[in-house]
Amino acid sequence: MKKQEKIELVEGLKKEIRDSALLLAMDFQGLKVEEINEVRRRIKASGGYFRVIKNSLIERALAEVGIKGWEELLQGPTALSWHQGDLVSFSKILVELTKRYESLKLKGGMIEGKKVGGKELVELSTMPSRQELLARLAQDLAGGQVRFLWLLKSLQNKLAQLLNGLKEKKVS
Repeated sequence: MKKQEKIELVEGLKKEIRDSALLLAMDFQGLKVEEINEVRRRIKASGGYFRVIKNSLIERALAEVGIKGWEELLQGPTALSWHQGDLVSFSKILVELTKRYESLKLKGGMIEGKKVGGKELVELSTMPSRQELLARLAQDLAGGQVRFLWLLKSLQNKLAQLLNGLKEKKVS
């Protein structure tokens, strides 16, 4: 790779690092080419990215963005994966891929600027997605409104019964 190509790659990588909510270093050693291509397809289909990049270029891009402490993550063959959208859904896909391909391992990375290990990503994958949480919230809010309306209707019925009782008492 020529020097100019490396500079352009680092510049592009810096932009992706800044824009990403999730950035992970992954060990892919032992995967067959067709397995790596399948991992790439699945990650790309979910809106993420998966690239094998030289560790020295990753280190340079991280340093220029101001991120430190990745030395232990950049040992051996490393692929970077990043995503800018729904972290929970993307982490579920990554965890599923690591279960499917035992040679694919999550070394660690960053979630919204905080350094995390592979265990934290697995924990994140067990959470409901943003859409699921919003649906639950809407359901709870709607359920609360329905219960409130039933309470009002019940109070209205009790008031009507009380007034009818008073009316009958006066008539008698």
